[in-house]
Amino acid sequence: MPARPPPAPAAAPTAAAPAPALPARERLLVEAMRLFGERGFDAVTTREICSAAGVNPGAIHYHFGDKDGLYAEVLRGPVRDLQLSMAGFDDPAISLHEAICRFVRPFLFDDGSCSTQLFLREMVAPSRIFMEMVTGEIGPIFDRFAQLLARHAGMDAPNAALHQLAMGLQAMAHDYALSRPVLDAFHPELLADDPHLEQTCHRLADWGCVLVDYERQRHLNP
Repeated sequence: MPARPPPAPAAAPTAAAPAPALPARERLLVEAMRLFGERGFDAVTTREICSAAGVNPGAIHYHFGDKDGLYAEVLRGPVRDLQLSMAGFDDPAISLHEAICRFVRPFLFDDGSCSTQLFLREMVAPSRIFMEMVTGEIGPIFDRFAQLLARHAGMDAPNAALHQLAMGLQAMAHDYALSRPVLDAFHPELLADDPHLEQTCHRLADWGCVLVDYERQRHLNP
């Protein structure tokens, strides 16, 4: 019997290719978000941001015009993500309960990111740039939500109570996320079986439906 040829040597493992570096514009946004979130807008210089992003000092001017333009784009990113997360919340084909769930669900999630830190800073001491963002891009989202509530309450347009209800439902959702450590310290059993707050989302929608019906009855029987 002929001798069996020796086995071929095992191929050396191929090293994984390094992840491609982010474009300069994206690196500036990432580092600016981190630094602004940690220390606030006024305490961070453009030179620090460029150094952290590994770009030349003129990069901010090239991509964003100036520091204000960079900050506006940093704020705009999470707003775009929010709009994508709640897409279709005011679709007339879905129920009020599902509509409220779609609207409040994004506010129930806090990943501890720099954007959360940054927006908390702005809630305490809002800047001019942030207020322009609120007026131009965030306000219309809440107006659509209030209009949705009005439609289900049998009104042509939302009144003050429904505008307040729209803000109140969002505030409850946001507070559940941001105050989760405190709530767990008070009553750790309350959310033990709801790690992603999905049950809480549905409960908030339950309450929202009841409150919309209450406003509908007030509208019909002033």
